[in-house]
Amino acid sequence: MLDVTVCIMSYNRSAYLRESVYSVLSQTKQPKRIVIYDNGSDRSVFENVSEFLGRGVEWVGADVNHPFVWNFNRAMLNGETKYIMMLHDDDRLCPNFLETQIGLLEANACLVAVSCNGYFIDETGKKTGGTLAPVVETEPIKFYKCGGQVALQYASNSCIPFSPAVYRSEVARSVKFREEFGKVCDAVYFCDLAEIGSIAYQTMPLYECRVHSGQDSGYFPYALMNQLEEFYWSRGCMNDAERAKLHNLLVKQHTARNLKIIFYSIRNGDFSLAISQLFDDKFRVVDAAGIIGRSVLMSVFRKR
Repeated sequence: MLDVTVCIMSYNRSAYLRESVYSVLSQTKQPKRIVIYDNGSDRSVFENVSEFLGRGVEWVGADVNHPFVWNFNRAMLNGETKYIMMLHDDDRLCPNFLETQIGLLEANACLVAVSCNGYFIDETGKKTGGTLAPVVETEPIKFYKCGGQVALQYASNSCIPFSPAVYRSEVARSVKFREEFGKVCDAVYFCDLAEIGSIAYQTMPLYECRVHSGQDSGYFPYALMNQLEEFYWSRGCMNDAERAKLHNLLVKQHTARNLKIIFYSIRNGDFSLAISQLFDDKFRVVDAAGIIGRSVLMSVFRKR
């Protein structure tokens, strides 16, 4: 048995939750604890998973629905095992997930957390044939040794998946989720965590990431992304080359966001807002030209 608590973060997705629980119970090596942290779901969710509660699965509920950061914080603070993870209720673990990830943490004392690549699955649970990121056989494990390297990963339009991340409990409890960053607080959390120790990422898929309707990950407010950009901009990097690359990518992302504002402002007749975006100090004309050029080419090829 592995000294890890698998927390499953639940809210009103009983069918997916059952699959998630079953995937944990089907691990090649079992965790010490499996705890469903439900954030005020309908009674039917509890009833739909009640059969698992007599098989080593615990239920921690809530009388009302709270902000998701509240649920993550209480799960993190209640961990009593050496390791802890917070699996989303719509995702599933591959059978060798825990054995592989805990093994990596046990073999590398410098690591504070480890995440991994994943297979995309659809609403029915079938694999779509894609993965979150390419499988890199020449680089099976990536390491992030500071907050700037984590920020660089996100600025490259990628991420460190939060759902399959496994943490050293003592270290993870020392870092709080920052509620002011809302739905992007996971990225901020990883940056803060990397200031304490290294984070590893397995490029081999070890979990299944479900894509379905009703997900809250498709839209990020403009102001929130600018707030996150300022946070990334302030992160320390390992060297000047990394810092220059990070700042360059952040300016490109900023320019892309401004272009969207300009487009919608002109369409709605708000020319003053459009002009203000052009004179933003992080708006770069050469990047804007490249983005527009690629969009035009893609539009032409789609019509052919």
